[in-house]
Amino acid sequence: MAAGTLYTYPKNFRAYKALIAAQYSGADVKVDAGFKFGETNKSAGFLEKFPLGKVPAFSSKNGLNLFESNAIAYYVGNKQLRGESPEAEAQVRQWVDFGDNEILPAACTWVFPCLGITQFNKQETDRAKEQVTKAMTVLNKYLLTRTYLVGERITLADISVACNLIMLYEQVMDPEFRKPFQNVNRWFTTLINQPQFKTVTGQVNLATKMAQFDAKKYAELHGGGQGDKKKDKKEKAPKQQTPKKEESKKAKAKEPEDEEDDFPKPKESKDPFLAFPKGTFDMDEWKRTYSNEDTATKAIPYFWDKFDKENYSVWQCEY
Repeated sequence: MAAGTLYTYPKNFRAYKALIAAQYSGADVKVDAGFKFGETNKSAGFLEKFPLGKVPAFSSKNGLNLFESNAIAYYVGNKQLRGESPEAEAQVRQWVDFGDNEILPAACTWVFPCLGITQFNKQETDRAKEQVTKAMTVLNKYLLTRTYLVGERITLADISVACNLIMLYEQVMDPEFRKPFQNVNRWFTTLINQPQFKTVTGQVNLATKMAQFDAKKYAELHGGGQGDKKKDKKEKAPKQQTPKKEESKKAKAKEPEDEEDDFPKPKESKDPFLAFPKGTFDMDEWKRTYSNEDTATKAIPYFWDKFDKENYSVWQCEY
């Protein structure tokens, strides 16, 4: 039987997968009570085991170190959860991938702005709603004649997909949105009311109203309220220009012997940003972090931690 320590922050829906699986299999999984997100996962000892610094992460008593929520859940599960035949195991993996690829990205795009984690984009949110509707329609049709996703007992397929749906059911899928998906609703409520689920997730309350983006909440969470100061600094910045020096350069350029050598200089003087001080924000490093790290837990915190508010401003554009 698997045993070990799970590293995660509280109420991490990704960590729920392994913890619920352990409830069914009897695996001895303990959550590290001293874990502090942003500190523990950046320590040298943690990074030695888990180079990406992401959670959930798991260390077994026999020295095995695992990251990625589905891999951890698979390890602490049992044969029933994984699939009792090659065919069943393949189906379990199919639905686990379905949850991660067809549901989770859209769920994050729709829900995270409502929680103040990310900025709101209407077009992206509308596309996310369409994707969630499509995925729910597929599930609803499939569950019309089935109690669970694979076979007649709960598997990792049910656990993984349900965990990815929790934020949607709690935050944005109100009664009107849920109404066409009665088969999924029945399946989901059956799962979240199982003692193995409740021990981990607590009471899951279905949304009574569709949550919306709150600009004030987003600003509070991400260091807002500096807009006027930034605007004043931007308005004052042009005063730093030195037109007299530019004129002296142009005057020198008129001398015949220097005409060819000085020809590029007027082009350089047209750069409107030359007069501004060089900021400390490393744009290339930010782009690498955004491209390679988890957006909510890594990229966004990095941005606000490194953001140079003295020399940069943040703008929202819709197109």
